[in-house]
Amino acid sequence: MKKILLVLSGATALVLAAVIFALTFDINSYKTRIEAAASEAAGMDVRINGKIKLTFLPRAGVSFENILIRNHGADVASAEKAVVGIRLLPLLRREVLIRQVGIISPRLFITKDGRGRFNFETPGKKPAGKESPAGSFDVGRVFIKGGRVLYLNEGSGAKTEANGCDLEVENLSAGGGGFPGALSFDGQLLCEEVKAKGLRVSDIRAVIKTRGGKFEAKPFTMKIFGGGGKGSVMGSMTGESPEYSVDFAITKFRFEEVLGAFKRKKSVRGELDLKSRLAVKGKNADEMTRSARGEISLRGQNLFLEGLDLDRILEKYKKSQNVNLADAGAFLMAGPLGALLTKGYDFGSIYGESLRGEGAIRELASDWKIANGVAEAKDVAFTTGKNRIAFKGRLDFIHDRFEDVTIAVLNADGCAVYSQRIHGAFKNPRMDRPGTILSSLLGPGISLAKKPIETLREGRCEVFYRGSLKQP
Repeated sequence: MKKILLVLSGATALVLAAVIFALTFDINSYKTRIEAAASEAAGMDVRINGKIKLTFLPRAGVSFENILIRNHGADVASAEKAVVGIRLLPLLRREVLIRQVGIISPRLFITKDGRGRFNFETPGKKPAGKESPAGSFDVGRVFIKGGRVLYLNEGSGAKTEANGCDLEVENLSAGGGGFPGALSFDGQLLCEEVKAKGLRVSDIRAVIKTRGGKFEAKPFTMKIFGGGGKGSVMGSMTGESPEYSVDFAITKFRFEEVLGAFKRKKSVRGELDLKSRLAVKGKNADEMTRSARGEISLRGQNLFLEGLDLDRILEKYKKSQNVNLADAGAFLMAGPLGALLTKGYDFGSIYGESLRGEGAIRELASDWKIANGVAEAKDVAFTTGKNRIAFKGRLDFIHDRFEDVTIAVLNADGCAVYSQRIHGAFKNPRMDRPGTILSSLLGPGISLAKKPIETLREGRCEVFYRGSLKQP
């Protein structure tokens, strides 16, 4: 009993001493020293414009209010509050071990100037991959609440904004050596929305794991274009260039939302499903494009076409041969690769305004294989009420060009009744005069309007399309 009383007395004295120390010690008198140390470590100007509070009960910690980080006179980051939890017993050995770090309402302001320099770069910063080995550290928990990120590319004017982001990381550690190979943690990320160039992605959620220079976000979910996206993202930083692989699917997204995001007229309405499996490698967008490989598939049914009756367009071609099949094939090229294909060329605009009809895509298949930045059509076609149209060829995203692209109207055997070749740059494609097999079979001087398409069935023809869609 005597020993128990001595232990209790000692514990009580220790608690009272801690309370008296907390009440009498003015940590704000050290604010200038703390700012100087933080500025030296960050290589930027760090200011604590609010109060600093030191607590020992129920757990030891320090909180900082109204933090601002600047570089070259411009704001880089700010936070309403930061809380650092410290383990109490190691302080007796003059060791500072961090239990957790919390940041409330942080704001990051990232800009990239015309010369490719970021606003957080400092003159003394060493090139990537040349950092000297750092000491090891362990933090039990790191959390961020209500974060916001603003990114501006001053050269291109591109702006990206992320709002309402929460991040929680557990078991954060680095065993020494260069970043990021020694970094290890498990975490969860949530963002209310990310916006860029009219594109809006919401309800982003990811479970993240990082070990030995490799990371994965699995599952990774979001809402985009009115549909639901789900998949995984994996990356490796262990080689000379970062490598990434994406396995992602979007179900029941709205085509009109895609057109609206790229500021195009919402002339097509309906639901589509997208599946993609891609792998890229590189330090920048150009290297990633050149190394891209994988598969992309888009499928849809019953798409409504406002101001564009494809069957009427093709009927007009039968009579006059003055119609661009490229306009009719716009939906194939606006498939899984989006508005990137047009690059300023507005396929279908002529007929959208002149015919003012209404039509429908009964079924759409758009399957592509990607290799070294070039997309090759594998099963690319769609059907209307009366016709089936298919696409063959390659799309070179390294040089932004069409390669051996042909759009064809098919008969029941999959042979091309009418066809047209497209080649040249995406921005200014060259289109050959539409050709027809009928002209060679029937001979010169015979009007196409007087002979039905079924005439082809009586002769031999080379099959243009062997894909999944059947003749209507």
